[in-house]
Amino acid sequence: MNVFCFGAGKAGGNVVEQLLRYERQRKADFIVGAAACDTTAADLDDLALIPEDARVLFGTAETGGHGFDGDAAGGVAAAKDAHRQLLEPTDSAPIAASDAFVVCAGLGGGTGGPTAAVIAEQLSELYDQPVYGVASFSTSTTDPQCASNTLRSLRQLVSATDHVFGFDTASWVKEEPVSEEQYDTLDAELARRLGTLFAAGEVTTADDVGASVVDASEIMNTLRGGGLATLGYSERPLPPRDTSVRGRLKRLIGDDAESVDQIDSLNRITTQTREAVRGQLTLPCDIETASRGLLVITGRPAWLNRDAISQNQGWLEDQTGSLEVRNGDDPRPDADALSVLVVLGGVAPPERLTALQAVADADDPS
Repeated sequence: MNVFCFGAGKAGGNVVEQLLRYERQRKADFIVGAAACDTTAADLDDLALIPEDARVLFGTAETGGHGFDGDAAGGVAAAKDAHRQLLEPTDSAPIAASDAFVVCAGLGGGTGGPTAAVIAEQLSELYDQPVYGVASFSTSTTDPQCASNTLRSLRQLVSATDHVFGFDTASWVKEEPVSEEQYDTLDAELARRLGTLFAAGEVTTADDVGASVVDASEIMNTLRGGGLATLGYSERPLPPRDTSVRGRLKRLIGDDAESVDQIDSLNRITTQTREAVRGQLTLPCDIETASRGLLVITGRPAWLNRDAISQNQGWLEDQTGSLEVRNGDDPRPDADALSVLVVLGGVAPPERLTALQAVADADDPS
């Protein structure tokens, strides 16, 4: 799926940076354009991969380029005033080559969440492609202003987009304060999961064509109907390929068939599918509430056991209670690991939102 990515606020810009970094590391090509919008000049200056001419500083009359410091009302007003400026990076981008827009933001502050919703609304009015949100919840569990901002921004973003990928960062950290390095690690993990999804249907050679291709329509169907989505992931190294002169020569002439025990590949896919579902989800939730699902297996072609993939699709249907679970394989001849990505769409609001509502209500004098 080819996407144009917007990063709103510091957290959103960092997620887009990590997506660009993942794309480069994987030698993929699924981002047709990237932009960042912020009210803090220093945060835009810290970006390295998003082009300078695609970085939009706005709200300077109100903030002097120093941000809104949690003032979400000020942030949304500034974003609405600058709505045309926010979309200027799309003017010179190959939007026709994009299957979807992805708008990333952290929701606890005064800029990211409010701006993301405004951008999403404008994109939906101007373009036919679906607009997906990526919402990072704050690590704070006790700050009333942060809780109120998160809840308000999430409601606005869900309303303005076709679906929102949730990322509850608090469930990923053991203690506060969280360092910049830890935030980078969290953003990189989120980008790896999103990047695995977007890159799944990319084909660069004949060997990259899967038996069941995960194209843009499969992803769109999984995310139709709106709401919240969560991502599960498992990655384990595969046995190394033959690196001898003979092995390299065989691959050079195209005779690189890999012999794989089918029981081994079945066990690996089964184990990792369960790890992806029962392990650390981006948004911890009751998986039985999911409306739809998508199972994506990535690795060297010989390890992509179709029977195993179908069996685990059935297992995921049983776990979620949904009959709308799709599957696909993503052959990567040079892969040194097998990865399993699980997308669960339309999940019910998680317990974290209930907890945030309690924090916000406790601070409400009414």
